[in-house]
Amino acid sequence: MRNIYRIITLIPEYRFRAVVILFTSAVIGLGGAIAPFIFRHIVNILADFSAMRIGPTQAARDAAIAVLGFLALRLALVGVSAWLEQASDALWRNTISTLRQRVFDSMTSLSIDFYGRTRAGDIMDRFGTVTTITMWLFQLSEGTLSAILQLLFGTVLLLFKAPLVGLIMALIVPLNLYLSVAEAGKTRSYKREWHRLIGVMAGLLGEMVSQITTVRSMAGETGIMSRFNAVQRHWWAVREVEQGVEQKSGVVINLINAVGSVSTVGWVTYGALQGRYSPGDILLVLTLTQAMIVSLQPIGRLINTTAEVDTAAERLVALLDERPTVTDRPDAAELTYIRSIAFCGVYFRYPDKAHNTLEDISFEITAGEHVALVGASGSGKSTIIRLLLRFYDPQQGRILINGQDIRTYTQASVRAAFGVVLQDVALFNDTIARNIGWCNPKASEADIESAARIAHADDFIRLLPEGYATVAGERGVHLSGGERQRIAIARAVLRDPGLVILDEATSALDSESERKVQDGLSHLMAGRMALIVAHRLGTIRNANRILVMNRGKIVESGDHGSLIAQPHGVYARLHALQSVL
Repeated sequence: MRNIYRIITLIPEYRFRAVVILFTSAVIGLGGAIAPFIFRHIVNILADFSAMRIGPTQAARDAAIAVLGFLALRLALVGVSAWLEQASDALWRNTISTLRQRVFDSMTSLSIDFYGRTRAGDIMDRFGTVTTITMWLFQLSEGTLSAILQLLFGTVLLLFKAPLVGLIMALIVPLNLYLSVAEAGKTRSYKREWHRLIGVMAGLLGEMVSQITTVRSMAGETGIMSRFNAVQRHWWAVREVEQGVEQKSGVVINLINAVGSVSTVGWVTYGALQGRYSPGDILLVLTLTQAMIVSLQPIGRLINTTAEVDTAAERLVALLDERPTVTDRPDAAELTYIRSIAFCGVYFRYPDKAHNTLEDISFEITAGEHVALVGASGSGKSTIIRLLLRFYDPQQGRILINGQDIRTYTQASVRAAFGVVLQDVALFNDTIARNIGWCNPKASEADIESAARIAHADDFIRLLPEGYATVAGERGVHLSGGERQRIAIARAVLRDPGLVILDEATSALDSESERKVQDGLSHLMAGRMALIVAHRLGTIRNANRILVMNRGKIVESGDHGSLIAQPHGVYARLHALQSVL
C-alpha cells in the first residue's frame, strides 16, 4: 500500500472531496445494515397478525408504516448512491487528469541519459498504470468501502442480537481478510515480475514500430517475433504460477465461508426451535449473515487487486523517483542574447563509458562566426553539441556563454536561443504548419509561411494535397528526407536563434535535395553564429574556422585553405579520400 499512498500524496488537493465520498460510502453501508431490521419488523407484524395477537387494522397500519419507512430508506439510498456515483466519477476524472499531468511534467524534466537507458515502450506502460491506479481508487470509494462498512455494522448488530452468530462472523471476517492479505503477499513477487515482463513486451513493440522500415527491409520479422514470444512465454509461466496460488487460497476461503454460513443457519434454526427467536429475528440474522458473506468476496478480490495495483504503483513511483542529472541552479538567469560561446578545457565521459569521449576541448565562437567540426565517426563531434544543449554537464572544464558559465542560465532559455537542425528530423503526426510552429506558440500563420519561404519549403508545401494543413505522418513518413530537412530549417528560422547548430543536416540527401537545403541553411545562418557538424567537407569550405577532431581531441584548427595546405594533416587526408570517392 505504501506505493499507492505515494501516488495519492501527489494529488493532495482532492483530499477533502475524497473524505466526503468516504463519509457518503459509510452512510450507504449503514443503510444497507438497517434494511434487514425493517424486514424483521414487517415479518414480526405478520406473525403477530397470524397468531391473532394484533387486529387487522393495527397490522395494516403498522405494516404500512414499515413499508413506507423501507420506501423512504430505499429512495434515500438511491439518491445518495446517484450523488456518490457522480461525485466519484468527477473525482476520478480530476485525479487521473492531474496525475497524468504531473507524471508527464516529471518526464519532461528528466535528463537525456534516462531516455538513453530506458525503452520507450516501458515508459509508456508505466504511464498507462495511472489509469489502473485511479480506477482502483474509484472502485474503492464508490462501492467496496461501503461493503466493508456494512460488514462492520453487521458484525456489531449480530453481536447484540445473536451473540454466537456475531462471534462466528467476527471470526470469519478477519480470517477472510488475513487469508486474502497472505495470498497477496505470496503473489506479490510474481505480480512484480509479470508487470516487468509486460513493460519489456511493450518496449519490444515500441522498438519494432519505430524501426519498422529497417525490420521489413531486412526481413527481420521472424527474429523480433521470436524475442517477443520468448518474453511472452516467460510471462505466461509466471502468470500460471501466480494463478495457482490464488486458486488454492480461493478454495480455502470459500470452504471457511461455507462452514460459517451453515453454522449460522444451524444455530439460528436451533434457537428458533427453542423459542429464543421470532420469525423476524430469524430473517434478520440470516439476511445479515448471508449479505456479509456475499460482501466478503468482492473485498477479497479488492485485497488481491490491491497487491496488483500496488505493484503497478511501484513501477510508476520508480519512474517518478527518477531525478534529472542536469538541473538549473536556484539563481539561474534567463539567457536573452548570445555574444560568444567558448569551451574551456572540457573533459567529458558518458555515464556508461569507462573512457573519456572528450579531452581538453577548447575553442570559441564569436558573433557572426561559422565554426565547423569534422572528423571520423565517434570522434566526439555530436557530443560537443549535446554538451552545448546541456543534455549533459562536463566532468571537468567549463562552457561559457557571453563569458559566463552556461550553468548560470536556465536550460530552457539556453535551448530557446539555439536553432537546431539535425540529420534525423523529429516531426510529429500533425499538420505541416504545427510542425513548423510548435516551438513558437505565438507564431502566426503569416510567420510560419514566411519561415517556410526562407527555408525553401513553401514551394513543395503548397503542392501538397492540403498545403500547410497536410498531416506529416508518424515521424514525417509522408515527406522525403529533403522536405523534412527544410521543415526543420523553417522551424529554426521561426525561432530567430542567436546560434545555429547543424548536426549532419545534409549528409543523407541527394544532390538536388542538398542544394535546396543548403540554400535554406544559407538564409538561416546569414549574420548569425553557427556551429556545424559535417562529414561532407564540401559543405563547410566557407566556414571561418574548421576544427578537426580525432578520438575526442581537437587535433587541427584553421580555415579550409590552411588545412588543405598541410599535406600530412588529418583534414587533408579526409579531403583527399572524399575527392577520390
